[in-house]
Amino acid sequence: MIVPVSDPAALAPLLDGWQEGMLYAYLSGRMGYAVADADFRSAQVRVGDFCFFAGAPDAAVAAWQPEKTRPYTIFIPRTPSWDALIEAIYPQARRSVRYAFRKQDTFNREHLRAFAAAPAGYTLCRMDEQLYRRAAQEGWSRDLVSQYPAWADYAAHGAGIVALHNGMLVCGASSYADWPGGLEIEIDTHPAHRRRGLARACAAVLMLDCLSRGLHPSWDAANPISAHLARTLGYVPAGKYAVYELAGQ
Repeated sequence: MIVPVSDPAALAPLLDGWQEGMLYAYLSGRMGYAVADADFRSAQVRVGDFCFFAGAPDAAVAAWQPEKTRPYTIFIPRTPSWDALIEAIYPQARRSVRYAFRKQDTFNREHLRAFAAAPAGYTLCRMDEQLYRRAAQEGWSRDLVSQYPAWADYAAHGAGIVALHNGMLVCGASSYADWPGGLEIEIDTHPAHRRRGLARACAAVLMLDCLSRGLHPSWDAANPISAHLARTLGYVPAGKYAVYELAGQ
């Protein structure tokens, strides 16, 4: 039997030590939801596009889907013992690799300040309500604010820095998820404005803002390009890990 989890603290034993920003957001009660087996030996936690499997592998837990599924889901098993279940239940899912980084302050502030200037022709500014609405309307930028259903939610806990070109939003570094001690950074750039240092500049400003407020700017990379940018900004690699990407649900 699958049951909804009403209190995130009930899953703390299964998630303890798993250093994932989205799970911190869930455990804090700010974002996401979860289901578990009747004995709470196995659980599925969802935050945005991310779906985490923890505890003893359980076919019913692995197969559970919300009524309104997302067009894209990243399945993240805590241990390889879940892999066979995921592959059997979701044969169309593509196995891929993500890159983790240590959740510790290893950052050189002067190094970050050197990156925190906009390239010629661009301006950097803080995400405000108007920019929040703009970001939500475009496919390339939607994930900068997608986990905050209203501006009030973003204003209360989110944070972001965006780049403008001729008044148009073209790049941003923003919170995909947040918890009392930090936020998970999402970076998106309009295809026509890539490879100009905009992502690095926006990220550096947001990181400096987080660090000044005692928040950890968490980073988890989906590809080698993102991983390289993270290392450039001072993140220390914590290793690769396997995930499954499911599109077109």
